[in-house]
Amino acid sequence: MTATLTAPTAAPVRAGAPADALAGIGTMVRLVVRRNRVRLGVWVVVLVGMLAYVASYYQEIFPTQASLDDFAALSDTPGIRALTGLSPAADTLGGAVWTKSWMTIALSLAIGVAFLVVRNGRADEEAGRTELLRSRMLGVHAYGVASWLVNGALCVVVGLGVAFVSASGGLDPDGAGVAGSLVLGASVTGVGLVGLGIGAVAGQVTTTSRGANALASGVIVGCYVLRMIGDLGDGTLTWASPIGWGQEMQPFGANRVWPLALLVLLAAGLLGVAAALEARRDLGAGLVPERAGRPGAPERYTAPLGLGLRLQRGPVIGWSVTVVLCGLLFGSIIEAMNELIADAEAGPAQDFLRGSGVDALLAMLASMIGLVTAVFATQSAVSLRADEASGIIEPQLAGALSRRRWAWQRLAIPIVGSAALLALGGTILGAVHGSLTDDASAVGTLAGAALAYWPAVMVLVGVAVALFGWLPRLAIPLTWGFMAAMWFATMLGEVFGLPQWLLDGLPFSAVPYVPAEPMAWTPLLLLTLVAAGLAWSGVERFARRDVQPG
Repeated sequence: MTATLTAPTAAPVRAGAPADALAGIGTMVRLVVRRNRVRLGVWVVVLVGMLAYVASYYQEIFPTQASLDDFAALSDTPGIRALTGLSPAADTLGGAVWTKSWMTIALSLAIGVAFLVVRNGRADEEAGRTELLRSRMLGVHAYGVASWLVNGALCVVVGLGVAFVSASGGLDPDGAGVAGSLVLGASVTGVGLVGLGIGAVAGQVTTTSRGANALASGVIVGCYVLRMIGDLGDGTLTWASPIGWGQEMQPFGANRVWPLALLVLLAAGLLGVAAALEARRDLGAGLVPERAGRPGAPERYTAPLGLGLRLQRGPVIGWSVTVVLCGLLFGSIIEAMNELIADAEAGPAQDFLRGSGVDALLAMLASMIGLVTAVFATQSAVSLRADEASGIIEPQLAGALSRRRWAWQRLAIPIVGSAALLALGGTILGAVHGSLTDDASAVGTLAGAALAYWPAVMVLVGVAVALFGWLPRLAIPLTWGFMAAMWFATMLGEVFGLPQWLLDGLPFSAVPYVPAEPMAWTPLLLLTLVAAGLAWSGVERFARRDVQPG
C-alpha cells in the first residue's frame, strides 16, 4: 500500500481562535462591570459629590457679589493660576466653583480611568488572566475594547453628573440657561477620555502594570505641568496640553464647545494606537522590552529597610515634591486668604478655621500639611500587605530574618519619613510666610506646628499595621476607607454637622492647634501610645499567623 502525501493549501488555524477580533465583547463588558462595579460607583460618587459640596459650601461663604469679587481678586495670583487655573468668570458663583474644583475633578478622573484601564489590561496579562480568557472563543481586542467602553461610560456618567449638579445648584449666571453647566460636564468628560487613551497606550508599551501606571500618571502629570507653565506665561503652552484644552472650554464664560472635539479626537487616536499595538505584539510582551537588572545588587537591598526604600523610591520622591509645593503655595497666599475670610460670612469660615485671625489660618494650613503627610504614611504602611500579597515577602523570610524584624524595619519608612515631611512642609510654610512678614520666628513655630501632627499620623499607621496583622485580606481597602473617612470628617465634619463626640475622637482633632492655641503635650503622648499599641498588636499577630499571599 502506497501512502500519498499532499501539501496543505492553507496555514493551519489554531483551534478556538475566532476570526472576529471583537468576538465575545458582550461577555467581556459584563465581566469588566462585575469586577469593577465598586470602583466605578466610588469614582462617580466621590467626583460628583465633590462638586456638589463645593457648590453648596461656596453658596454659603460667598452670598454677595462683593464677596465673589474678593474671591476673584484672591484667585488672580500666579500660585492659583499655576495650580488650578483661573476661570474668566471667577467673579461668578459658577466660576468660583470651577476655580476651586475643576482641576482636581478632571485630573482625578483622568488618572483614575487610566489606572482602571491598566488594571483590566496590562495587570490581567501580567497575572495570566487574559491568557486564560483567550483560550476560549474570544477576539484579540474584545477584552481591551470592553474595558475602554466601560471606562468611557464612566467618564460620560461623571460628566453628566457634574452638569446636573451644576445646573440644579444654580451655578449658571442669571439669564444664561444651563449652557455653562453643560460645558463644565463636557470638559470633565473630555479630559477623562484622554486619560483613558493614555492608559490604554501605556498598557501596550510597558510589560508590567506598575510600569504602565507610572507611565500613564507621568504623562498626565506632564500635561498638567505643561498647562501650568502656559498659564504662568502668555498662554501658548496651555494649548499644547489636553488639560489646557479642557480648561479653555471656559464654562460660565465663553462656553466654548469646539475644544471638546480636540479631546475626543486625541482620545480616539490614542485608542487606535493601542489597538494597533495589541494586534501586533505577543501576549504578555510590551512595545518596550523589560530592562535587564544589574548583575549585582547593593548589599543594602538584602535588608528589609534598604529594599523597602528602593521599592518606595517613587512615592517618597513624589510626596516630598507635593509637600514642598504645598508649603510654597500656602505660605504665599496667607495674607490674601486672611483678608478674604475676614470679609466673608463668619459662620462657615470660623467652622473651617476653628478660630479667627492669621494664627488660626496658619494652624489650619499646618493641619493640611499633616493630612497630606498622612496619605504618604498610609501608602507606605499598606505596602506591608501589598508585599505579602504579591509574594515578595516569602524569599526574604526564607532565611534567618524574623518577621518582627522585617516588619519593624519596613515601618521605619513611614515613621521617619512622616516626621521628615512634616518638618519640611512646616519649615517651608514658615520660611515663605516669614519672608513676607519679616518674622524670622515663623520658621520654628510652623515647623513645630506641623510636627505636632506626627502622633496623629502614626495612629493611621498603627491602624494599617493592626489590620495587616489581624485582617490581612481586607487590610488595604479598610485602611484606605478609614483614611478617607478621617479626611472627610476632619475637613468637613463641622460644616456638615457631624456629632461633636465623633469630631472630638478624631486623631487630628486631639492635636493642639498651634499657633492659635498653646502647645499641649498630654494629647500627643496619648496618641503616640495608641499608635504604638496598634502597631505592636499588628506586628505580633503577623509574627504568629500564616503568610497569606494573593
